Amino acid sequence: MAYNRLPLHPEKVLAEVYTVEMELNQTDLAKLCGCSPRKINKIVNSNRGISPTFAIALELVLCTRAEMWARMQVESDLWEARQEGART
Repeated sequence: MAYNRLPLHPEKVLAEVYTVEMELNQTDLAKLCGCSPRKINKIVNSNRGISPTFAIALELVLCTRAEMWARMQVESDLWEARQEGART
């Protein structure tokens, strides 16, 4: 089975689809999610993943499914782990 295809990163979806299309800046999204703007900034800049708890917050605020965010995060993490394994 081939695992080379780069998965859709949840931070890209959050940054490009939800903040741009919904015209939400990071501060506004943070307020809606009940977190700090720094947390949103770290996620959007790929410095932090989306936890199951935060996936639920996104579900409530963006009318999405927490499973969608969790699945994208796991697929992204697995892809990165496989890439690391291929380098060693």
